[in-house]
Amino acid sequence: MSAAVLAVLVVAAAGCGGVDGPGSPEPGSPGSSDGRGGGGGTAVSRARMAEVARAWEGSAALRQWREGFHPLQDLIRVPDGAFRNAEDKRAYLERNFTLRTELPSAAPPPGRITWSDGSSLPVTPLSAPDTYRLVDRDPDRAGGLVVTAARLGELTLDTSRGPARVPAWLFTLEGYGTPLARVAVGPDRLPAPPIGPASEYAHGSGSLSGHTAASPEAARFTVIAARGSCEEVGIEVLEGADTVVLAAGTRPRGRSGDVCDAALRTEEVPVELSRPLGSRILLDAASGAPVPFYSGAGPR
Repeated sequence: MSAAVLAVLVVAAAGCGGVDGPGSPEPGSPGSSDGRGGGGGTAVSRARMAEVARAWEGSAALRQWREGFHPLQDLIRVPDGAFRNAEDKRAYLERNFTLRTELPSAAPPPGRITWSDGSSLPVTPLSAPDTYRLVDRDPDRAGGLVVTAARLGELTLDTSRGPARVPAWLFTLEGYGTPLARVAVGPDRLPAPPIGPASEYAHGSGSLSGHTAASPEAARFTVIAARGSCEEVGIEVLEGADTVVLAAGTRPRGRSGDVCDAALRTEEVPVELSRPLGSRILLDAASGAPVPFYSGAGPR
């Protein structure tokens, strides 16, 4: 395995908005070097983090991820200067559109995703009607933004492999000079991990459901972690040449006698790497699986 480097660890005070700055946490804290959660929740050891890194480095799963299409942006691009008013913005957020044109029904020709380094991937774009159904949540609902035309084009967006030109359907909106674009291909599935979950791992407190690193240049971002109502969560980071392994740990917070319910909550916890993410894959130490990108629309 390539030499792994322990990066900056941070602890977020759940529900308080305050975040401890970079530095070495106290022993037993969620981000401490022993990888323990400080009581309750998921506790993942440093040995487990290294085991996950070793399993992924040089694996077929890593090659599959590096050769795939994994966007780091939302798959919809709004028109320039959008939106004209609060009503249009609300319609977009609610995905409320009215179709006043006949969409091209023929299957589009084969396309390609092309990266800035010249590499490419052949793809079969979705039809205009299939893509429109991903834009308009309720086609039978009246009102909203009015679509007057559609044509096949391209959209450039950031991916795990850098910027890429991707086939997209461009929908003309009444009152706007540039179209609303929606990528016409779906993201590739994240590869199945070459390692099983940690024996102590259980879905729930401490698990990671997404990250917000919106570019390979990102060195600071957040991860979405689950916690109990009276817990705080922190992230430990193990960096390597091919992987960045993240371990979430939780510990109790609050005063004795506080009322805590059994519901899980999610929280965005900051992470800082020693260098930009680059082509490395983000992995959850507990599950051994890739951490999916998270946008406002949710993980994908």
